[in-house]
Amino acid sequence: MQQPEKNTLLADSIRLSFGQFNVLNGAWLRSETGKVTGVLGRNGSGKSCMFRAIMGELKTQDLFVRYNDSVVTHSDEMGRYVKYQAQKPFLPPKMPLKKVFEYFGADYERFTDDFPKFAQYPDTPVKELSGGEVRIAETWLCLCSDSPFCILDEPFSYLAPVAIEVIQKLIKRQKGKMGIIVSDHNYEALLEVADEVLLLSDGYVHLVRDRSDLVRYGYCRG
Repeated sequence: MQQPEKNTLLADSIRLSFGQFNVLNGAWLRSETGKVTGVLGRNGSGKSCMFRAIMGELKTQDLFVRYNDSVVTHSDEMGRYVKYQAQKPFLPPKMPLKKVFEYFGADYERFTDDFPKFAQYPDTPVKELSGGEVRIAETWLCLCSDSPFCILDEPFSYLAPVAIEVIQKLIKRQKGKMGIIVSDHNYEALLEVADEVLLLSDGYVHLVRDRSDLVRYGYCRG
């Protein structure tokens, strides 16, 4: 069996401030094919801002991004390399769900193999689905795309435990084909799939070696 191409993504020296308020102070993020990178941080720590900065949605004071050996200088290039599931829904609300999958060039039947419940929703407009159902569809579209990387910001939000388990299995399956970055406040679910865990605190990124680091940096109690 042919092995997937090994790709690397590095975002470094990320500085972001709004007036006198510093959000990111030289933060960094890395990903590679075959690895799930978990990103933790308290509310307001800047996780979503870091993702949006990497994708070119926020103007930073400093930012260096490299894809493999190439420096990425234009934000519109990032969409070629990274599929980004933000916290805000991105599916067209009035479009039937199967049409959405056709629009993104995705196989709806493959999706229903993973989530059989959605076999009854091909003609259902997105706006008539629950928040959790929309989240599942978005997560699947990002994970099962042809992109070499994806960023999932709160993929477990609004999901029942059984759906979280399916998403976890999907992440583990798809990491063999891409690099995956996951951030979620359900840190127990995140820790089950992450090969490397980073913690964003006070604008800096710290490598988490074990759970004691989460306590030391004030993310959770011992």
